[in-house]
Amino acid sequence: MKSRAARGVTLLEVMATMAVMLLGVAAAMTVVSQTTRTNRRTLTANQAQVIAERELESILARGCEGTKDCSNLDNYSFTVYQTSEGVLRTTAPTAAGLVARAYTVDVDVDNSAKPGTAEGSKWGEPSINRVLAGVSKGTLLNVRVTVSWTEPSVRAGRQAVVLQTRLAP
Repeated sequence: MKSRAARGVTLLEVMATMAVMLLGVAAAMTVVSQTTRTNRRTLTANQAQVIAERELESILARGCEGTKDCSNLDNYSFTVYQTSEGVLRTTAPTAAGLVARAYTVDVDVDNSAKPGTAEGSKWGEPSINRVLAGVSKGTLLNVRVTVSWTEPSVRAGRQAVVLQTRLAP
């Protein structure tokens, strides 16, 4: 006589199914985690770019403020804090629970009227101190804004966004 096979699933089949499901859930969690990390890095870089654009626009709006050698645009550096509320602050937040990332803003100005201002005598391309035939070029500036920050648990070292333009005051 033939015996009939038992209906249902065995414990071994249940365990194999659970193992496959566990691998699927772990893979999905990894994808979500990596996507979140990538989005955070992109947001941080975009915030740094907005800060650099703001400073560059401020410099372009100010111009040389009446100084012939543009001494008001000499190199300077400052720190700003982007809070989790989206507010840009010049002082570190002191309120408990308020998260803020510190961005260091460095402004470097190479002035064709001041030969010592270009690092390593690098004046850009085309050079701002080049001779123009029959034309007075006046003062030309390379204005470079660097915004840098750290991501302690994500990346080693400082990350940076650099924007540069030329200014003819």
